[in-house]
Amino acid sequence: MNDNRGLWMAVILITAVVIGGLGGGLVSAMQGGGPAGMILTGAAGFAGTVMLLLAIAHFLIRS
Repeated sequence: MNDNRGLWMAVILITAVVIGGLGGGLVSAMQGGGPAGMILTGAAGFAGTVMLLLAIAHFLIRS
């Protein structure tokens, strides 16, 4: 059986780190926020990206 869920989970997490960490941190830095604001913005972006990509993966696996 060819089960590649682990590979897709790795892709989802790497994508979420890039989008949440870099994107959220850069947006907060451009607004003049401090380190705490950058961390919270990045974490929110990371969590939202992970949830969205996991929902998409669940939809694709189910169908």
